[in-house]
Amino acid sequence: MVNFKMFLLYVCKDKNKTMTEPPIITNSVLIITKSAEYNDMKSVSRGGTSWRCGKNDRKLAVFGRNDYFCPVELLPMLYQLLTSLPLMTCAFFTIYIALELRNKELRELPALFCYMLMATVLYTGHFVFFNHAYRLIPVTDTLYLTANLAVYPLYLIYIIRLTRKIHPSHYLLLLPAAVGGIACGIIYSTMTTEEIRLFIEKFLYDNQMEGLTGQVLTQVWIHIVCRLVFAIEVIASVVIGTRLIRNYNHMVEEFYADTDDKSLHTIRTILILVLVASAMSLVASVIGRYRFIGSQWLLAIPSTSFAILQFCIGYIGLHRRFSYYDMLNEQNVIYEVRLNNKKGGPSESMPERINQLMRDQQVFLQPNLKLENLAQLLQTNRTYVYQTINQQMGMTFNELINRKRIAYAKELMESHPELSMNEVAARSGFASLSSFYRNLKLYR
Repeated sequence: MVNFKMFLLYVCKDKNKTMTEPPIITNSVLIITKSAEYNDMKSVSRGGTSWRCGKNDRKLAVFGRNDYFCPVELLPMLYQLLTSLPLMTCAFFTIYIALELRNKELRELPALFCYMLMATVLYTGHFVFFNHAYRLIPVTDTLYLTANLAVYPLYLIYIIRLTRKIHPSHYLLLLPAAVGGIACGIIYSTMTTEEIRLFIEKFLYDNQMEGLTGQVLTQVWIHIVCRLVFAIEVIASVVIGTRLIRNYNHMVEEFYADTDDKSLHTIRTILILVLVASAMSLVASVIGRYRFIGSQWLLAIPSTSFAILQFCIGYIGLHRRFSYYDMLNEQNVIYEVRLNNKKGGPSESMPERINQLMRDQQVFLQPNLKLENLAQLLQTNRTYVYQTINQQMGMTFNELINRKRIAYAKELMESHPELSMNEVAARSGFASLSSFYRNLKLYR
């Protein structure tokens, strides 16, 4: 038998009204009668399934009609699908990433795995909450609070591993999650059954603090403080993450001509989406998650948004094949440049030598050209080439090469108008048509 409590929205905003007749439950249809307000405690049951409504309950009539016929077979599937959608998405990527951990080429996967695992725990708490599994809430709410404070620091740690060398001190970002989770768990363990019930009904499901005392009030304040810490973490993660990505992308442009498969522009976009999703989450916490219970269409907005966001994070993370560590392993140029910057600089003739090489050999037409390749052709130290381009010529290596490529592409289009854009891009040294169009927009 279907548990109707999951799908009926309580309503008792006007406590002075009473319901003249209870809802009628038949085999396949629930009929909500015209007056849907309760005052005294009542219960309706059929076939062992019961539903109770008391003074503090919210609303019964959900869809704004006086009379509503609701096929009960359709609601459970849709409601449970919506409440479990982000959970299933995160669980899928957690398992998938766990299987990919054997691929040692992807150094950042352990950090992404930890993030996805914690996100799975987070959305498990959501699922339990929205499906009224009251007996599980003391455990899942503790895990939810811990995961809520851990997901953004974990994603920031993942970005740090992508963009720079990780330091053990970075893991201190998880300290608020540990402290909040332990505090919440300890208070739950000292609360009586009645206190837990009161906390769940009054605060978690009704977002009210009035009349709460003792351990219940302590638990309320723990949750409020954790919400404030969560808001600070979101802003800090987005700001720091954006700065790290910007510095990393600039570093890539200094050493590589083709950056499509190396830059982190997509992850920066995800960070912006994370900020939007977090704002939605904060608003939901302030107005109360209970307002989403039972309304499939209202619940569909955050549920599908978070599911899509987590899918993008998992999918993009699994398809990344380049990071800061790959740059170091590939040419170890960053440390060399920083060490040699204190020594003597390149000769004044170096810019002319680079330009002459570009004119005579047109090396910019080589796909995936690197700073190291240019230094080898000039038979000089790559640090000197780096300093010449950045300091004397006033641009990055990426800008230098792609300016040359665009100039060549323009000449090619004028002399061979019959060529397609794909052919022009390929002959000009671009790895993809999208890269060609992007650089054409920048350097036309």
